[in-house]
Amino acid sequence: MKLGHRIAYKQAKIILLSAFLLGGLSALVQLSIDLKLVRANFVSDIERSVNVYVPSLQGAIYNLDSEQVQSIAKALTKDPLFLSVTVYDDFGDRMSVMRRDTKEQASIFDSLGFAALNLPEIYEYPIEIRSGLNHSSARLVLQLDARYMSHGLVQRALTLIWLGLISTLLLSIVLFAIFYRVLSKPIQHIARWVESLDQQQGALVLPYSKQDELGLLTRNVADIWRKKDVANQQVRSLAYYDPLTELVNRRMFIERLEATLEQQSASQSIGAVMYLDVDRFKSINDSLGHGIGDQLLIIIAARLRQVLPDFVTLARFGGDEFVVLIPDLSHDLELATQAATALAAQLIEAVAEPIKIERNLIHCSTSMGITTFPQQPDSSSDVLRRADTALYRVKAEGRNGYQLYDDTMQQQTQERWQIEEALHEAIAKEQLELWWQPQVSTRNDITGAEVLLRWRHPQKGMIPPDEFISIAEESGQIHHIEEWVIEASLKQLEQWLAAGLPATFKHLAINISPAHFMQADFVQRILPIIERYNIAGVKLEFEITENLLIDNFHQASSTMATLQQHHISFAIDDFGTGYSSLRYLNQLPLNILKIDRSFIQRMEDSAAELAIVDVILLTAKKLGLEVIAEGVETAHQQQLLEARGCQLYQGFYFAKPQHHEDFYRLLTRQNGRLEPEQ
Repeated sequence: MKLGHRIAYKQAKIILLSAFLLGGLSALVQLSIDLKLVRANFVSDIERSVNVYVPSLQGAIYNLDSEQVQSIAKALTKDPLFLSVTVYDDFGDRMSVMRRDTKEQASIFDSLGFAALNLPEIYEYPIEIRSGLNHSSARLVLQLDARYMSHGLVQRALTLIWLGLISTLLLSIVLFAIFYRVLSKPIQHIARWVESLDQQQGALVLPYSKQDELGLLTRNVADIWRKKDVANQQVRSLAYYDPLTELVNRRMFIERLEATLEQQSASQSIGAVMYLDVDRFKSINDSLGHGIGDQLLIIIAARLRQVLPDFVTLARFGGDEFVVLIPDLSHDLELATQAATALAAQLIEAVAEPIKIERNLIHCSTSMGITTFPQQPDSSSDVLRRADTALYRVKAEGRNGYQLYDDTMQQQTQERWQIEEALHEAIAKEQLELWWQPQVSTRNDITGAEVLLRWRHPQKGMIPPDEFISIAEESGQIHHIEEWVIEASLKQLEQWLAAGLPATFKHLAINISPAHFMQADFVQRILPIIERYNIAGVKLEFEITENLLIDNFHQASSTMATLQQHHISFAIDDFGTGYSSLRYLNQLPLNILKIDRSFIQRMEDSAAELAIVDVILLTAKKLGLEVIAEGVETAHQQQLLEARGCQLYQGFYFAKPQHHEDFYRLLTRQNGRLEPEQ
């Protein structure tokens, strides 16, 4: 630090300037008082000397005694106050002039001192001369000795100034020493202590402990520093650790993974990353509450830590996602893979143990993707991407298991991404098409149709819905697509009604995705579309899955009731394949059950499957619901269903899904009648 910036230097400068200023003011006051006193004394001495000689001068002047006048003038010049004496008689004639010889000349200080006395250099006194009744005045003219009168004053002033300077300097030094020891030096120690706080380890040692302002400052700094340390620890914890499970978070995990990749580029050892999440955690969280969900994650994290060795990093990436980093498994890829899969099986088993939280006994499973590393070229993002891709494969195949990454997964992921990107332009480029499959009665009348979606891709050709609907649901595009399907279907139907439709055609079925149906604004978005088209005489029917009803019963029931007030009916698609509940069937505003094709295809060879079909038909009859059997492909299947009271069918036996132009020709060719395909 520069000298001019130091507090001690500024302090010394202030003390010195203040002391000189105060000393100077004190000296001026003292000089002023001394000056007044000296002036008064000089004036008194002059008056006294003159009064002593005036009577003698009166007589000498009256008698015109020049010698006596000369003698008196000489006597006056012997007084150091007077440099010269001149006497004039009453006629104005000079009787005597007497001047004292002096070799010393008045200096400039003497002149200034005499000027400060504010005395006239020439004094003139009248001397009254009485002659009988006449009166006249003689004059005594005195020239003061400026040097004599001011010299003492100047000497005293100079002495006072020098003594003042010396005393001021000494006082400044003493005050500086006192202040430096009492204030500046402790401040310097405190400043150096503050500078070294970053290097101090353990408890803080205070450099100043007195109970004064500096002590208070030191203690406050120490308190602030301790709070800063605590805050830094909290920031580090938030930056690198998950606050719920106290596991490392994504940031620290990636740092450790990158460090491991750098080390293994030289060691050639093989590690692994496992990416896992809790199956159907959202359902648990939504049904039991977020508090239970958080406790569940804490318990699962603890179980995973118990299984994993100490050198393994376990991180929570957010939600129900956990990632495991095993830095060193083996130098042999096959042995490393075996060790990773064995550990994965242990983790899955640990999670599968029932967990009791409050009064809830929760059964969980986990899906896990595994990849080994390094695979040149490799980075942390590459490793995590491979593990995540493998996890996605497990979830696609039914969850509750693990998969090792292989290159075909990446290819499938890439294709999936390409489909997702292409879907954004499919509607605008008119690549989506509506295909219609008739629904037929026992008399072979076409009573309605189900609208099916096809995608005519410019490079991939015709893409069936099972290859892109799930992607549309996950990417959030499903609501745009299904709103287009509803609008295009109603527009087409309105045109057909205007052109003429057979009287047998009574309903139009459109599939609705659970992801779309459960959106909060589903009704507000769909009703304006429906109200734009006049389809009087044909009932609009939405097909939904039974699992949607199980998972979101109250919201689904409310939405269905609202739409039913606008003359929209509902059918449960693929009935019998989910977790059906008769109570739900009784409480929901349903109109139709569609028997899943899997039961239809196996009922000819399986008495059990045929019995299930019988139960569905009987249940629907008791509840007053219509039944449509989908997937009917043979005459024998149709006969079995008709014998059991099923009156509506859909399947390849009657007609395959057709382009809307072909379907309209089929519908109007025989006025709504359809002969089964042979």
